Amino acid sequence: MKKQGFTLIELMVVIVIMGILAAVAVPKLFAQIDKSKASEVGPAAGSYVHMQDAWVVDQGAMGNWSDIGYTEPTSKNITYGGKSVKTSGQVGWQAGPKTANWNPSGCSGTDAWKITVTVSGTAATYNSETSCATLTPNFTNIGASN
Repeated sequence: MKKQGFTLIELMVVIVIMGILAAVAVPKLFAQIDKSKASEVGPAAGSYVHMQDAWVVDQGAMGNWSDIGYTEPTSKNITYGGKSVKTSGQVGWQAGPKTANWNPSGCSGTDAWKITVTVSGTAATYNSETSCATLTPNFTNIGASN
């Protein structure tokens, strides 16, 4: 007599193993999706810092977005702010998740990424802060002198 097929125990073991794999893989997948959506924040902030630096060196004062020629990136996931700020020591650039499309875990508030600009003569100092450090770990280094 030839035995064919799988026993109930074998099938249950396979189902348990698949459940464990799914429990580990799914959260990691969603974390990677959040990181990919937040990946646009660093380059957008870096562009702002470079343009603001050039304006400060030329004008000796902080400029708003239209002064420095910075335009808000188009995004389905991120909303940007700080367009009209021209006063030193204030948040000149900020970004946050558009909660209607994306609500990342680990981020609090609507302004998850901020850059405060302080101008002294023809030099600008940037203080960047984030409530989403897990998604953009290097954001706090934006604007830091090398």
